[in-house]
Amino acid sequence: MNMKGFFEIAEEQGIEKGLKQGRTEGRAEGIERGADMVSELNTILAKEGNLETIIKANTDKVYRHELLKKYRLLR
Repeated sequence: MNMKGFFEIAEEQGIEKGLKQGRTEGRAEGIERGADMVSELNTILAKEGNLETIIKANTDKVYRHELLKKYRLLR
C-alpha cells in the first residue's frame, strides 16, 4: 500500500465516522424536539380543559400532527 492509498482510506474512515456521529446527534436532537412539541401541545390542550383531545392526540399520530400544525408548534 502506498501513502496515497493510506490517506484515502483514512479519509474515508474519517468521513464515515463523522457521518455516523452526525446521525446519532441529529437523532437525539430530533427526539428531544419532538418530545418538547408534544409536551407543549398537551399543556395547551390541558389549559383548554380538553382531556379527550389530549388522549386522542397521544394515540392518533395523524390527529396529533394536525394539532401540532393548528397550534403552530411544528418548526
